[in-house]
Amino acid sequence: MNLLIFLIFTAIKNKMKAYRILFLFCILLCFSKTFAQRVRLTSSLGASAYWGDLIQNRPVLKEVSPAFSIGATYDLQDQIRARLNISFLSVSGDDKYNSRADLRARNLSFKTNIFEVSAMGEYDFVMRDERMIIPYVFGGPGIFHFNPYTYYKGNKVYLQPLATEGEGWYQNRPTYSLTQFNFSLGFGLRWEYSESLSIGAEFCYRKLFTDYLDDVSLDDGYIDPAALAAHGNALTTALNYRGGELPGGKAVSLTLPRGNPGSADVYYSFQLTVSYKLENLFIGKEYGSPYGRIRTAKSRY
Repeated sequence: MNLLIFLIFTAIKNKMKAYRILFLFCILLCFSKTFAQRVRLTSSLGASAYWGDLIQNRPVLKEVSPAFSIGATYDLQDQIRARLNISFLSVSGDDKYNSRADLRARNLSFKTNIFEVSAMGEYDFVMRDERMIIPYVFGGPGIFHFNPYTYYKGNKVYLQPLATEGEGWYQNRPTYSLTQFNFSLGFGLRWEYSESLSIGAEFCYRKLFTDYLDDVSLDDGYIDPAALAAHGNALTTALNYRGGELPGGKAVSLTLPRGNPGSADVYYSFQLTVSYKLENLFIGKEYGSPYGRIRTAKSRY
């Protein structure tokens, strides 16, 4: 566990790419036989979506995106383990699917890829020796990077540099960072197919500390057209309010809210998981498992 924490903080301090974190972690495990007996490598594949200013209810299918994760767990006790996850996700939202007419008239949209590293704890409700199907919960802090974009006249446009709500240039509004902390909470079911292999499914909800995942936040986010003209960026003017692009679309009303700063955005995922215990990497020797039994590692050949 101390090794896991050290790797994460070292990576953050030195801006190390996340795939290198997992690579170093696995290399160290392979050199430590006792440590490897408690380790499982994991991979997950599924879907992700978000809830925020552009989606207030369930997302439509077109707003659901692929999600992929890799990681490792380390057994601390029979039912408790530490967990490192590296996730690649994508989320999106589009006002044209909104159930509210006033928000459809706003005509905003966004997409973003998300790269996430998280360190969590995991708890099984029953012991592996007692059941083949094991319910569990997990949670812990993480760091994620995002970069919202949209399409304008067929071109991909990143939104944060445009300061569409005046961040950094209008009424002292601060610029938001594209790298943020989050906190994950989730639950799942795992089928212990064999001593080494397990298959399952899990849901993970991320609480964020930013409302700018979708580049929309402020209830007074529409900027006076005169101020936009003085700012001089045509794209900022075009993407601050897009109702005029719709047939019969109206000009912006400064009395209408652009977003809701009282509620931060969230994103979540549902994934199928596979985990594999590292003990099968070792050949021919007996050792004590963390559960008190003696097992013999099988040869790969």
